[in-house]
Amino acid sequence: MAVPYFPRALLREKSHSWNLGGHAATPGTTADSTAVVVRSDGGGYWIATMSDVSLGARAAGQGRQRQRNATLLWRAVRQVAKGGAAPMVVWCNDALMRPWPAGMAQGALPSLPHSDSTPFGDGSEYEQAMIDIICGAAALRATSLGIIINRAGSLVGGERFSINHDTVGWRLYEISTVVYSDATHATIGFNPPLREDVVAGTALEFDRPRCTMRLATPGAMDLAEQPWTFNSATVQFVEATAT
Repeated sequence: MAVPYFPRALLREKSHSWNLGGHAATPGTTADSTAVVVRSDGGGYWIATMSDVSLGARAAGQGRQRQRNATLLWRAVRQVAKGGAAPMVVWCNDALMRPWPAGMAQGALPSLPHSDSTPFGDGSEYEQAMIDIICGAAALRATSLGIIINRAGSLVGGERFSINHDTVGWRLYEISTVVYSDATHATIGFNPPLREDVVAGTALEFDRPRCTMRLATPGAMDLAEQPWTFNSATVQFVEATAT
């Protein structure tokens, strides 16, 4: 069964945070007041909070109809999430930070017709990623990858990417270091460690990073509504267990 996506229409938060939790711990402070910090084997898990999500800013309709549509969508999504029991793919709203190719308009994704050069019935075509970076083979828990850069802007570290793993689905990673060997080849360090083995040629998704998450608590999508006005809401997710 396919994992549902958090709707892009609800990606209207005033602020958000994507941080790794549980990746280091301290047994306490020593006699000389020095804290010893130890990293966990798993490298932590993602915690995401979307604060003050505008309910109605991108919904269909006008005025109160937009408010109604967005509020109903929020309510429906929280039921799909089953209080955190069901996983959901959540988009990382990080477009400004992606390594967009120089000279290309932001958000302009290439599109392709069918093999006979015809589009779909509504005139649309297949959509493909603008940023084209693939990696070499690597094992579970690896924290570095050799990459081939076919089309992208310069990587400097701090960028986020996703991999659609065969078993655990979409997982999110954040680059720590970049070492170029030439203009199209580099080695990147990243965290958290790989959630699953990858084979050579695996695509790294930089255009629209995403991660398989679940609600942090059963009440993480609770909604307090003010009738007859636009509302906002906050949601917190944690990375779904990689099993």
